Amino acid sequence: TRRAARDGAVTASAVLFVQQRGLLFVGLTDGKILCWETDSKLVERRSKDSKARVLEEHKGDVRCMLFVESLCGGVMFTGAADRCIKMWDLSDPRSGIPCVQSLYGHGGTVLSLEYGSDTLLSSSTDGFLCVWRDSSPAKLLRFPAFAIRQKITPEPRSSQQGSTRGPKETWFLTISMREGEAPSIFAGDSEGYVHIYKPDSVQDSEGDQLFLLVWKVKIHELGVSKIMTVPMESFLFTLSYDQKFKALDSLSGQAIFEESNQSNCIFHSLAWDSASQDVIIADDKGNIGFYNLYVESWVAWKKLSEEQILHVHFEPAISRLLVLTPHTLQVMDVVRGVKFSELKEHTGPVVSMASRPTPQGGLLYTASMDNTVRMWDTDTLECIKTLKEKKQEITAMVYLPRANVIITGHENSDLKMWSTDSQQEACLKTVTGQSVHTNTISALIWASIKYERDDDQELDDADPDAGFEALIAGSYDRQLSFWKVTLNIDGTAMAKFERVFEAHEDVDDEILAVGYNSVSNSVFTGGNAGIIRKWSFYGVKVKEAELEGHEDAIICFAVDGHFLYSGSVDHTVRIWESTQGYELKVVRIHDVTVQGLLVISDSGFVASCAGDGRVVFWDPQIGKAEVTTLQTYEQPEEFRALAYVSLNGTILVGCESGKIISFPLPESIAKGRDGLPEALSGIQTPPSTRGH
Repeated sequence: TRRAARDGAVTASAVLFVQQRGLLFVGLTDGKILCWETDSKLVERRSKDSKARVLEEHKGDVRCMLFVESLCGGVMFTGAADRCIKMWDLSDPRSGIPCVQSLYGHGGTVLSLEYGSDTLLSSSTDGFLCVWRDSSPAKLLRFPAFAIRQKITPEPRSSQQGSTRGPKETWFLTISMREGEAPSIFAGDSEGYVHIYKPDSVQDSEGDQLFLLVWKVKIHELGVSKIMTVPMESFLFTLSYDQKFKALDSLSGQAIFEESNQSNCIFHSLAWDSASQDVIIADDKGNIGFYNLYVESWVAWKKLSEEQILHVHFEPAISRLLVLTPHTLQVMDVVRGVKFSELKEHTGPVVSMASRPTPQGGLLYTASMDNTVRMWDTDTLECIKTLKEKKQEITAMVYLPRANVIITGHENSDLKMWSTDSQQEACLKTVTGQSVHTNTISALIWASIKYERDDDQELDDADPDAGFEALIAGSYDRQLSFWKVTLNIDGTAMAKFERVFEAHEDVDDEILAVGYNSVSNSVFTGGNAGIIRKWSFYGVKVKEAELEGHEDAIICFAVDGHFLYSGSVDHTVRIWESTQGYELKVVRIHDVTVQGLLVISDSGFVASCAGDGRVVFWDPQIGKAEVTTLQTYEQPEEFRALAYVSLNGTILVGCESGKIISFPLPESIAKGRDGLPEALSGIQTPPSTRGH
């Protein structure tokens, strides 16, 4: 992001990206034009602090800029509030960008510029649309000597018979030209009319060909702020101060469709993506939208700035979008072809998701506050089974793979076990039939526990007695409960209460997140106090460490070997070395509460999601100071849960609305699943303490 000069009231007013020359121009309200080189090879040779070149010929607000590659090896036209149009030589910009001609003829601010068919068009607040052509006799000069050949006004012909120097009540705000055998001029005026002008077919002299009005149609209630023709298409787009965007048939002037701004403000600028048939539109409240002509609807709508967006510019060859506001210029890559699917069966916030590979394919279990647990086929993304809770709201869920059961936690402190086969349910109680917790269940995790043994004792891993599954539950009552889940002889699962203890002493420090590390058999709890507490899985209330660093409540955990990841309301993800209990780094890639964390198996890469509708994939690069962002997906939703389906390499994101969105694993991560990730770069592992 580049910041425009802020001396006094100077702000940015226009932008032009010349990809062919590797140059970026930003016009300012004081008449200066800033120029940056965008060629990465050239930029690397220069200091990072090198300042932009400044073009200082204009004396007023720069309102429009235009690049014409076919003219004299490449020239730029600029129009400003000083009533002047200037032509700049871009044939060799490395040696300099000289102003080679100044065109005077307007009596007001130059609002719009267009070039085609050896003709320069300009419009101004003086009410005239001027047609400029080369006036040099033999056209032997290095640059054409442009002179006005025709002046057009939006007013009726009768009103043009008087003085041409008087003030005009109506003027052309925007112009566009479509080239061809008979070039056409499209102009939008300050009264909401669209005018089309074509050459006089009676004239023989092509050089001084005059444009005549073909039709004039009232399209908008207020002035037309922007008009754009689409090459090779028979339609054009208009924006207006009446807060509407319209598509017109360029032959008849009839409206094909129209859209009002959903943010109740003025559209400012638009660009065209021919490959995707999308119109890219920006507005006064900092929003940008992509409107697809095929489906005639918005396919994306996103707030990018707190300021109004003045201009958008799209470069189709490199899929790059430039967004200009009064004080910033954002340069973004438009990523397309990301195939995502939406699962819309749930009607309440998704609280948890878990995937399960089977010989027949993958299954996905999801739980929602709509009081349903659903089972999905991960290949077809179809819901194949639904379990319904009749009374208490579901607040947490976990799947136990060996027992093949689902455990749900509820708002009233209940814990329930569900059989995925018989759909039967059972409440988890103590041997006396009492509930363990007294408040909402906030977090559930499972752990595969191996029985401790002596070195000379061997246990068969296939023997169920060699280990068991444990359920660990955290609650708003600040207690942590442990349950042993085993299989009976008939194959049914049984949960036995083991122990419970108060993990957080402060009455306001509710448990919000629970994690488990199988390497050290440790349990982690986090809550409102922002402190992570590490507990031994064995024994009652054996606290091993406290990890401090977060500035607000801890919402989620992810564990990868000796590394613990924690997400917080303070907008950060913190990475900890859990054995020694020290913080490795603070990751700041979200601007709101981090809701979900996931370490992608076999890669070490991390996915995190937040309430701003962003899921970010990143390489933690433990041994380095910074992390590397690999990919970001965005949707207009509030994200709150993550799951990874390894069979087809997809990331599932649960939303506050009840939607579940499936994204593909980014290509850079998918390729790296078979190799050592950079996540471990710079890390030296301690020597093994085992004797073999």
